[in-house]
Amino acid sequence: MNIRKIKRGAFLELECKHFVAEGLGLSYFTDETLKEKFKPHVFFIWGVLPGEKFIAHIRQVKSKLAYGILADRDAVGLEHSEKKFLHKRWALLSLSAERAEPACENYLRCGGCRMQHLSYLDTLRYKKTWLQAQLERNGVNPTKLEFYDYPENFRWRYRNHVQVHINKWGTYGFYEPVSYHTRAFPEHGCLIFEEKALRSEMPRFPVAVRAARIRVDTDGRAVFTELNSPEEKRTLATYSVEWPVGREVKIEFPVTSFFQANLRALPAWLSKISACFQRTGLSSPRVLELYSGFGFISRMLSLEFPLSVLALDILKKEQVEAVRFFENGKEIPSDFSNNFRTTDLFLPQKISETLLEEIRKFSPELLLVNPPRAGLSKETWKVFREVALKAFQGPIIYSSCDAATMARDLALFQSEGYTCHEMCAFDFFPWTHHFETVSYLTHSKNP
Repeated sequence: MNIRKIKRGAFLELECKHFVAEGLGLSYFTDETLKEKFKPHVFFIWGVLPGEKFIAHIRQVKSKLAYGILADRDAVGLEHSEKKFLHKRWALLSLSAERAEPACENYLRCGGCRMQHLSYLDTLRYKKTWLQAQLERNGVNPTKLEFYDYPENFRWRYRNHVQVHINKWGTYGFYEPVSYHTRAFPEHGCLIFEEKALRSEMPRFPVAVRAARIRVDTDGRAVFTELNSPEEKRTLATYSVEWPVGREVKIEFPVTSFFQANLRALPAWLSKISACFQRTGLSSPRVLELYSGFGFISRMLSLEFPLSVLALDILKKEQVEAVRFFENGKEIPSDFSNNFRTTDLFLPQKISETLLEEIRKFSPELLLVNPPRAGLSKETWKVFREVALKAFQGPIIYSSCDAATMARDLALFQSEGYTCHEMCAFDFFPWTHHFETVSYLTHSKNP
């Protein structure tokens, strides 16, 4: 029997079996005999829920799996036009009891959200399930696990940083799911980014410019730059962070620097890190900060606690020196840039012996880790352990935006005698599958 390869653009009748950690429905042919005739026969589909049968529009085909979206019932073609659909807009042949009506008319036509077909509480439930699955898979069992959600006014228009794409006709918007086609923002405005209020300020770039970076402060002031342009590298933005309680810190930084995308969520996250810091019982500790960026966490903590920091990340020193913190219009003095060392923590073979020796002499009492989604490099940790942190048994505060790599890294610490006493997850990114975690670990020999 000849096995035919499914083509991009096909409409297929599928059934969703699981809602997986990427916020997609793991789906298979409704007619199981088709898997003997076509390949691939494993599908990840936007907009569907477990138990639902539906018509999917395939957008991307790989050797062993394919990606697509729930089809619009008016676009399925003659092959499926006689089927009885149970939704007024989507080609759904059965409906999950969990299904909710999306608040945005652009849902499934825009790649900004993946989970608006669920209630907010159901999105949290799935995120908790995904987090617990990763912990169980890696044998990590926190003594205490919390999931911090945010009030309703924090769940919409929360993003302060986006990349807006511009097509050749000058239309602004996000890419459509599994596509490089630009979908214009809806008339009511984007629900995760305060775009409508900024329309009059949108720069009128020439057609040749295809992407703009937009950073927006809590007072609505926005900075627009052409993505990856020489001017962008010289442009600064200002963000306001209300923390500690009763104080407002303004941070001036290069627009190309990493910064958490939800300013409203930061105070609770910082308070949890601060609580972990207090829990150590250390007075004026020496802190080794890995993946420090420009030092946002340690510099904010220094507003509450005396500490000495040695910070490592890939940024150049001049990028770190460009960042300034202000309160009540006055710059907050800091020696962070003097204690920052440029190194690529994903290239352990390039970590210099001089730096390793400096860390060893610094003799950190606390480890503060905030890696990107790739997590802490196991090879890098091995290099540190063999030389710079050979005797380190102090507490670890670990913040992560990826549950899988976080659980993997915590399992590594656990194998060395650490216990995760407390973990808190924060819904930094409502209506998406992402969330942030903060974990507190101590060594059995230094509880």
